[in-house]
Amino acid sequence: MFRRNPGRFTKKITLLSPSAPERDDLGGLKPTTYTAALTLFAMCEQKSQTRQQFIGDYVTSDTRFFVIRDIRSLLKTPLNTNWRLAYNGYTYLINEITLIDESAPYYIQLTATAINGSGGII
Repeated sequence: MFRRNPGRFTKKITLLSPSAPERDDLGGLKPTTYTAALTLFAMCEQKSQTRQQFIGDYVTSDTRFFVIRDIRSLLKTPLNTNWRLAYNGYTYLINEITLIDESAPYYIQLTATAINGSGGII
């Protein structure tokens, strides 16, 4: 059972909503931009920080769990893995969204990996 202690939600995160897909002059897709949709407090736990081989070099992958209240009903567009989140000066790619407990109040867990400005794993 997940412990609902509000004192554990001390990390400030911002959910970043992706722009709607648009076509460019040649018919391809324009790059996606992300805008701040909602800022809230979360519980943050580090899942792993591992070194992975990435195109001939080793990189450190920072993956974390972010637990927040289930705010999906407050958003204009559905929260999914196309969204990003900003925390502590880094942008994170959301890998998975999981409903933690099926009793009120509801909480969801976002599993996310830090990425750099061009979308590569940090």
